[in-house]
Amino acid sequence: MEIASCYELWGMTELTHMESLEISQLDLRYGHTRIRRPEALLPLMRSLEKWGQLRPVSVVRLDPPCHVLVDGYLRVEALRRCGKDTVLAEVWICGEMEALVQVLIREQERRWEALEEASLIRELHDRHELSQGRIARLLGKDKSWVCRRLSLLSALPDEILEAVRSGDLSTWAAGRILAPLARANPEHAKALTRTLSQGHLSTRELEEWFRHYHKANRKQREKMMLDPILFIKALRAKEDESRAHFLKDGPEGKWLRDMKVAGHILVRLKKALPSVIYPGQDNLDRRLLLTAFGDTRSAFVSLEKHIQEVTAP
Repeated sequence: MEIASCYELWGMTELTHMESLEISQLDLRYGHTRIRRPEALLPLMRSLEKWGQLRPVSVVRLDPPCHVLVDGYLRVEALRRCGKDTVLAEVWICGEMEALVQVLIREQERRWEALEEASLIRELHDRHELSQGRIARLLGKDKSWVCRRLSLLSALPDEILEAVRSGDLSTWAAGRILAPLARANPEHAKALTRTLSQGHLSTRELEEWFRHYHKANRKQREKMMLDPILFIKALRAKEDESRAHFLKDGPEGKWLRDMKVAGHILVRLKKALPSVIYPGQDNLDRRLLLTAFGDTRSAFVSLEKHIQEVTAP
């Protein structure tokens, strides 16, 4: 069934009906494709207690008689926590594969996390044996988009995927930090996952940690992995110390530091001179280099003139 016929199906209300179903009888085979959201569960439970179930979950009926839950896993969990035995469900009279496709294309009703989309796409690919090209056509996407979604899963070890699905790890951290780290060093990725699952590093701190990890050598990386939280604390302490020195030294101290930096740069430029200005050099290349030198010399001469003016008796 291509995407156009999917839309035709869901425009035919006689192919769906409402039914009250026993929660214990639902087939939750797609529960692993969802990310648990503990922060959303309590507000939903309060709403259910006050107003009852306002939106039905979506199920598809299969033979032999069973109802597979395709959308509404958070609502079912909230109902269970509230001690309810039944759930109001919209029963879709279609195939399981068509139901999964419809769940994915109903973007106006639900914003999917990339990892949830990837998990459902893998179900279409593995369980329902659809090619990536056909999945792309059904979802109205490019094949490269489907491929990128699937690569999210292949790039992450099972331990990291489980941490994301349980709500202990954000999809941002998994995709931006742990996926590239897992490709380079799977053991470091697993160790960092355990730290992040404890919730002691903010997104900003994690991004900063990873930036330093990129620049660190092998020995430094091993130390960073022993205790990422301690590393961030040490970094903060160093920054605080630097700010304290700045406050103590004032603009004079900053001026001295900048002059030292300028001096080091001049020494480095002098050492590099034979390799950048040499006999037989292209005239245009040499002119560009000498122009840059002339501009810098003018700036230095101007600084020297101002110093003479302010130090004159």
